Amino acid sequence: MNQKANGRVVTLTIDNLTSEGQGVGRLGRDVYFVPGALPGETVTARMDKRSKKIWHTRLVEVLTASPNRTEPLCPHFQRCGGCHLQHLNYDAQVEFKQQRVARELSRQKVDIPQWQAPLLDNPWHYRRKARLGVRSSKEQKQNYVGFREEGSAHLTNISECLVLPQHPALNWDAWRDLIGTLDAASLITQIEPLWADNALVFVLRVLKPLSEGDQRKLSAAFDDWQSQVPERSLQLWVRTEKNADPSCVWPQTPETIWHEVEGLKLKIQADDFIQVNAAINKKMVAQALAWLAPQENEVIWDLFAGHGNFSMPLATHCRQVVAVEGQEGMVASLTQQAEKLALSLQAKRADLSVEGALSILPAPDAVLLDPPRAGAAAVMPELIRRKVGRILYVSCDAATLARDLSMLATYYKVTNAGIMDMFPQTHHVETMVMLEYRGK
Repeated sequence: MNQKANGRVVTLTIDNLTSEGQGVGRLGRDVYFVPGALPGETVTARMDKRSKKIWHTRLVEVLTASPNRTEPLCPHFQRCGGCHLQHLNYDAQVEFKQQRVARELSRQKVDIPQWQAPLLDNPWHYRRKARLGVRSSKEQKQNYVGFREEGSAHLTNISECLVLPQHPALNWDAWRDLIGTLDAASLITQIEPLWADNALVFVLRVLKPLSEGDQRKLSAAFDDWQSQVPERSLQLWVRTEKNADPSCVWPQTPETIWHEVEGLKLKIQADDFIQVNAAINKKMVAQALAWLAPQENEVIWDLFAGHGNFSMPLATHCRQVVAVEGQEGMVASLTQQAEKLALSLQAKRADLSVEGALSILPAPDAVLLDPPRAGAAAVMPELIRRKVGRILYVSCDAATLARDLSMLATYYKVTNAGIMDMFPQTHHVETMVMLEYRGK
């Protein structure tokens, strides 16, 4: 079948799901990816574009439905690119993620003797940080606020996001109306809400500084929202340069924002990276401490330390934590935070994508690492060379986790593993793996 078949409707039986949650069907030698289809279903799909032997399609109709199919709660499902799995019941979502991680590790011949029960919580209203796009169309006389459509730069207008917390200030119809009253309507490109433990913070990305009139209109809206929910403090910040620090527009004197982990109030900035699911994050940190079992006489490395989500709790249990980050500003923040909490923590800057970057650090008794999606391949040789006794690896990408663990397999055995559903309704999954050194 060639590219000219584009637009043709085919009938498919769905065998399984891709890592991104798309249904997979087959006809002859061709493979078809069908977003919105589930294993066991018979569907019709319209052929869209072809890549090698894979046809990317659009779901037309479900002829025979899976017993795991459920009615999506969000009216924006499939137009909005944010949540891919709302049509799959939650128990089946978790099972899909568990199987996906197990499959990736098996491909790399990483042996998992035992899987712990997944860490789960409320699958709705869990997301405490997001980034929404904003666009003002003079031709259509309309303002758009929402997330990008799947595989597109177009924005889907949304009224409410069911994975964000519930609050009057998170009503995107109200934001569209508000933006329409501003002189800077065409200059606002993003809205970033952050649900800290003590405040709901918004950062606006604006291409030019706001006029005094626009600042008054925004302040009036925040006065109104604050009066509706007085127990939840609000803040509005504006960033006019891409990498510049945002400035506060409302209130005049904002309080320091924080989130709590293991009884510690960790200070954060409005644009800091934090784990988006507060409930799962608390369970994840508690599980990490239980599995790693830090001792009071030990030195522990926390690699890719961020703002100290693991570092600070670890430092309450051991002699010293060496927290390693790549950004100078984050290293300074870690140092300040540790000093304020009176914790034995030494923050170090190192490029962890470069092999040998850790060679000058003192020997650790154990290592915790929580890398970005690219993984931590450059770090593995140093851990092997040091013969680190215990390694706890927290991963947001199953494929790079499997690759990195395969590098350790000759020297380390896995003693514990489990997934954490940090992102319900999506295909994303976090995994925690505990390893112990066994020698070659």
